[in-house]
Amino acid sequence: MKKIIVSAVVAAMALSTTASALEDIKTSGQAKLWYETNDANKADLFTVAPSTGEVVFKLGMTGKQGNVGFGTTVYQTSSMGLEGTLVGATRDNTSSAMYVGEAYITAPLIASTIMKFGKQELDTPLAFTETWNATPNTFNAAVLVNNSIANLTLIGAYVGQTNTGITGTSVGSFKTSGEVDDQYFGGAFAIAGLYKNDALAANLWAYQVNNVGTNGLTWFTAAAQPLDLSVNALWADASMKAGVVNLTGTAAYVTHDNDNADATSAFALSADTKVSDVTLFAAASTVSEGDLPVANTATGFKKSKLPTEGVYTDGLYVAQPGATAFKLKASGKLGTTGLALQGVMNKNSHDDTDTVGALGLSGLAPAHETTEVDLFITQKLGDFSLTGILMNRSFADSVTDDAKGGNYIRVIAAVNF
Repeated sequence: MKKIIVSAVVAAMALSTTASALEDIKTSGQAKLWYETNDANKADLFTVAPSTGEVVFKLGMTGKQGNVGFGTTVYQTSSMGLEGTLVGATRDNTSSAMYVGEAYITAPLIASTIMKFGKQELDTPLAFTETWNATPNTFNAAVLVNNSIANLTLIGAYVGQTNTGITGTSVGSFKTSGEVDDQYFGGAFAIAGLYKNDALAANLWAYQVNNVGTNGLTWFTAAAQPLDLSVNALWADASMKAGVVNLTGTAAYVTHDNDNADATSAFALSADTKVSDVTLFAAASTVSEGDLPVANTATGFKKSKLPTEGVYTDGLYVAQPGATAFKLKASGKLGTTGLALQGVMNKNSHDDTDTVGALGLSGLAPAHETTEVDLFITQKLGDFSLTGILMNRSFADSVTDDAKGGNYIRVIAAVNF
């Protein structure tokens, strides 16, 4: 299979240089090292057991023939033989995997409408590509985008498959599983209207995710659920400028069609401004005690578009039912070095003996009460981009604090070619 993929990529590149019918051929590539270690659960930093790592090679190509465009991205992931000596695990579900992450076409239809069809990255509030990991998750989807009305973009999408191992996915830290061939439940539909002018930007999304019970992913605590259970959701956000401050408000509503459904609603507000060369950011969010989180349905709710999440205090915490979260961040540059410092605090309104949210994520309510402080350092060294993230996590629950609390260090080194 690897030989077939490599041969296809080489043949496509050769074709790009010889076939005059193809236009605007562009190739891109990246080599990346992703490494993380921690001292949680009585471990030592930089030892094998608590450390994960991956080397990723990415090769992409885009172009068009007439009005029809295309794009493809191939990934090769490997521990480079360091698993068991430097790291205890990789960030991909398959060792030394080569797979096609993107393979799509774009084509104009009628009335200022463009179709994008095939394997692709998505950026929607409740089903999106997460880029924090060694490799991103992608989707088999069909997306229609219409721009026939000034300042308004209309979107319709169908999502059929993903590559995050969504079947039987467990608590949180998703890993891509190579080819984009895992069923996205019974398929998901999304429609959206995105409006933007000089004074205001507003986005409205509506979702229906079908048959979420068919592949064993229990999204909420219940004695039983029908196999044809469907989830419906709304998401709205709006941004405006008030003097020198940028304001954004967010609201979301998520429910399902079980007879005993308890809908979840979420609200958030964020503000940012620039003081000299420093950008200051503040955000708050709250989620009601419903059945479902308000986070990425493609990755076991790992990440959320709520503005309060941190590196680890993410969709598994701030987007869970009963959560109230606050975030402060300052970012800027010291010479050529980028620096950012942020703090996130998450509380939960459930009783201490209540299990919180989908899958009983992280257990009882006190396990969701957490504080995180993150320091980001970025630097260019020649052609290499370096990112270091220093994290400290603490929990109100002593058992959870012993297991997950502590210091975490993540290093990402990448070079584009």
